[in-house]
Amino acid sequence: MIQIALAPCSPFSVTTDLMIETAALAEQYDVRLHTHLAETIDEEKFCLEKFGLRTVDYLESVGWLSDRTWLAHGIHFNKQEIEKLGQNGVGICHCPTSNMMLASGICHSLELEEAGSIIGLGVDGSASNDGSNMIAELRQAMYLQRLRYGASKITHQKAYDWATKGSAALLGRSDIGEIAVGKQADLALFKLDELRFSGSHDSLAALLLCGAQKADRVMIAGQWKVMDGKIIGQDESELISRHSNAAKKLRQLANA
Repeated sequence: MIQIALAPCSPFSVTTDLMIETAALAEQYDVRLHTHLAETIDEEKFCLEKFGLRTVDYLESVGWLSDRTWLAHGIHFNKQEIEKLGQNGVGICHCPTSNMMLASGICHSLELEEAGSIIGLGVDGSASNDGSNMIAELRQAMYLQRLRYGASKITHQKAYDWATKGSAALLGRSDIGEIAVGKQADLALFKLDELRFSGSHDSLAALLLCGAQKADRVMIAGQWKVMDGKIIGQDESELISRHSNAAKKLRQLANA
């Protein structure tokens, strides 16, 4: 249930020494590496001005180009960079909602896959994703990637594969990511008795095309964590109150 990964936020928010030492530490303890890269043009400009290198070249210079690395976003790569990432087995976590929220751009998912990179899906974080809803993220990924590649190449099943098998592979996990003998029992169950699903004939497609928002039941590692849409063992009213108070304090600090 717990996996350690080393994850400096981004190459432009930490020192070069820290990036180098983190890569060495990850190799020493055989753990994954994660950072945000090539999300915006500003980041590319910063790397050129600060290090004299484009983002991928800088990543290579600090020892991060390996199959233990996965990167959030990965939008602004040229053809040569895509090939280099694929050849080194670097994975990309596509975060479509965040990318649209910030108008950052669109990940070149199919070119990256063709080059050898694994594609997974993520929600990024609350700074650029107000919902952090994974089933909604699948829908966004499918629609955003269709804008780039067309509907025939980006099916609902493609989005599911990114979210499940792809995301598991980014984490270096072989025990999760699909429903199969010997795999960890992770399940999300959705009801189709809402008006939004009326008339649908393909249940898996309907979850994305009709906009499913909330799982009815969730099992993690064989244990039910959500039943009838409610988190087991948690007072949701208390959680909302604590979260609202924390957000209010954060606003007050920001405005101070």
